[in-house]
Amino acid sequence: MRKSIIVGAVLAVSVLAAGAAAFVASRHRGAGNGQGVAAFREARAFAVTGLLKQVEGPYGLLLGDSQIERLYLPTLCGRPVVNGGIAGTRVAGLRAVAGWIALPRPPETIVVTIGTNDLTRRQRDGHPDAAERFRAEARALFSELVPRARRVVATAVPPFDPGRPGIAKFYDVEAAPAYSAILSEECARAGCAYVDAFADLRAPAAAGRSPDGVHLGLDPATRDGVAARLEAAACPEHTARSP
Repeated sequence: MRKSIIVGAVLAVSVLAAGAAAFVASRHRGAGNGQGVAAFREARAFAVTGLLKQVEGPYGLLLGDSQIERLYLPTLCGRPVVNGGIAGTRVAGLRAVAGWIALPRPPETIVVTIGTNDLTRRQRDGHPDAAERFRAEARALFSELVPRARRVVATAVPPFDPGRPGIAKFYDVEAAPAYSAILSEECARAGCAYVDAFADLRAPAAAGRSPDGVHLGLDPATRDGVAARLEAAACPEHTARSP
């Protein structure tokens, strides 16, 4: 019994090291050659649309992968926020999700956090054009989102903890700055605002608080720091966060 418990714990740690986002995506890929992934995303977009219909007045919308899905941000710039993040999403998938979400009216702010899943070894290794494909999809995404909101804010790719066992095996960590640069350039091209909302989390001590070396180590203080950076880009006139 003790041996089986230890083995189970080791397997659980291995899954975390691979990243929950990649794990969820791989499960759906196995259903219908990607049809399961599309169905899951479409269902999530349908749910987000339902939430948006319940919000009165100005609002914000968060889009992205599990990094944004895990961020509890009930308000931004003093307005309610709907979280439309979906674990496992890459930039191409986010374009589809954004297209499926029916906005009742233009949001004041759309925040986009994407790139973690585009940096998996599966997407990078053996694909010399991976960065250019990422750029093309990011360009299309921002050009489609900017007309739909008062302000679109794109963030840098969140930090990895490269010293964590297994991270370098599953993710091309060294390519992350280049992908953030692509997001910055394509965001500027489309006329949106770019911010490294996770700058305070890039120090080794902060990265070490990540639960798995991939996802952000979030607590109320960390969340408020991320929100403050987002607000500085989305609404610089809003100097104090709402309680």
